[in-house]
Amino acid sequence: MEILKVREKIYQKFSSPSVAIGNFDGVHLGHREIISRTVKSAHDRGKEAVVYTFDPHPRVVLNKVQDVPRINTEAEREKILEDLGIDVLILAEFTPEYASQTPEQFVENTLVEELGVRSLFVGENYRFGKGRAGTASMLKKTGHDLGFTVHVVPSVKVDGVVVSSSGIRNLLLSGEVRKANELLGRHFRIRGKVIHGHHRGKKLGFPTANIKPDPKLRPPDGVYAVYASLENDNATLRPAVMNIGWNPTFKDRKVSYETHIFDFDQEIYGQGIEIHMVDRIRPEMTFNGVEELKDQIRKDIEKSKQVLSTSSDSPA
Repeated sequence: MEILKVREKIYQKFSSPSVAIGNFDGVHLGHREIISRTVKSAHDRGKEAVVYTFDPHPRVVLNKVQDVPRINTEAEREKILEDLGIDVLILAEFTPEYASQTPEQFVENTLVEELGVRSLFVGENYRFGKGRAGTASMLKKTGHDLGFTVHVVPSVKVDGVVVSSSGIRNLLLSGEVRKANELLGRHFRIRGKVIHGHHRGKKLGFPTANIKPDPKLRPPDGVYAVYASLENDNATLRPAVMNIGWNPTFKDRKVSYETHIFDFDQEIYGQGIEIHMVDRIRPEMTFNGVEELKDQIRKDIEKSKQVLSTSSDSPA
């Protein structure tokens, strides 16, 4: 997949591509429906399937928030889009000047002149242009007038709930990982490097991989049933239990991500690791001493094994 980072204008020439527009944070079930239709439309015609998205997230500019907690890192999103068959990913720099374009200007300048779009795919709630004045219905009319087809993809629902990035983000921030996974269509993942920590886990009899995670949304503190895969053997998903938090029993001053992989005893410092989160077992707790903590760790391990063995989620 080719990745284009665009500051002002797209100079690469396209030949009647099929284009999907959106933020695509999470690449959830709703996004996958849009993308699968885009890919089929393009490849059936022997043309390019293009995703046009934005960096930074428009809310950072429009709502003047410092950041929007990302469900995916950029690398994760790129890998998912490539696996889904996208040929070109365009990352357009979202600035106040960019946001000031009228819907008509965006359609004429970007979609028609720069991209030469043939088929455009958007979600039914897609809004764009200055003041978010542009709508999917406006796009359909404009596309008809300017010679391209607009496909408005209905929202995907799971158990009556519309799948959306904001909804998934809220579920993850509330610790409702299992429900978020249902809407994502896969496990929420945390990637990073295994680093040296305090080595407490080994001393307690439960060695852990201390992870420095790639920047993205942080689920709430607590203990989670997870699978772990290592960069030198990423096809093997190993059942594990992970704690995210401050280790209040030891009065730590920064958040740690510690994963105990069951029946595993290898030196993995410096390796990349990916955690597939399945469910939250409990919130973080403070214990009166080491023995009480060890008793709870044993309970957490058994609970995690039970969750993983009965989970309907496939480890993917």
